[in-house]
Amino acid sequence: MILTKEIQKQIIDAIEADTAAAVVLPDHAYSKEGRVLVVIDGLAIDLHRHLYTLIIGPLTDTQRMHDTSGVEGNVNPYLFTVVEGGRSPSTHCPNDHPYAGNEMPPNSRGYRCRLCYEAALQRQREQGEDVGTPNSEKTECPQRHPYSEENTLIDSAGRRRCRICKKAQARAYVERQRDLRKANP
Repeated sequence: MILTKEIQKQIIDAIEADTAAAVVLPDHAYSKEGRVLVVIDGLAIDLHRHLYTLIIGPLTDTQRMHDTSGVEGNVNPYLFTVVEGGRSPSTHCPNDHPYAGNEMPPNSRGYRCRLCYEAALQRQREQGEDVGTPNSEKTECPQRHPYSEENTLIDSAGRRRCRICKKAQARAYVERQRDLRKANP
């Protein structure tokens, strides 16, 4: 959803008119998962988190919001509780598996259940879908250069990089800069 200043003002006005009432947006604002994502400073975040920051105050990276209104699609930040420590406010995944000892690191959609994740991978394998190869098992870069000892660099994040590709990227960058200088003397 593109959050213009006018739309943001309408939402905030509706919230401030009655802070105890749930505020629900038109159906087209919600994704298939029932979330409203807005882009703020180039980063996609949930609208309710953005509104909480604007109206009530900033949240830390480890704080999570949990809707206590019982109204599906509510974006009124006054009706959310803040959970500390980055733990999921629910104790079970949507398939009723307990999160305790079974929780994986969060991804962009929130918390994941290890059992559900592994079951999805198994279904993909059974259907013959390519589930990919873990990076540590790859023997060559995407351009098919081997990850040999003399051709492998380790970057500052600890990832393997192909020396041949890195040199080609550096050459291409120098050529682009040279062409820009020629075009704009």
